[in-house]
Amino acid sequence: MMAYDRNRNAITTGSRVMINGTGNTGVVKAIHGAGLDAAQVRRSKTVEIEGCEGRFEPIELIRLGFH
Repeated sequence: MMAYDRNRNAITTGSRVMINGTGNTGVVKAIHGAGLDAAQVRRSKTVEIEGCEGRFEPIELIRLGFH
């Protein structure tokens, strides 16, 4: 599954990202978007990040480089 960060950069499993507001960084572990359209994925807490508890909205994330 692919999602897009706050700057509309593609993020997928394995992408290194920073959480806007906290500055925490991590690697995308999973994107839970089955049955959702692109707008719903972007605005729902669908992204799991290694080392961070809970799920995040893709618009809360900033991709750091390429993987």
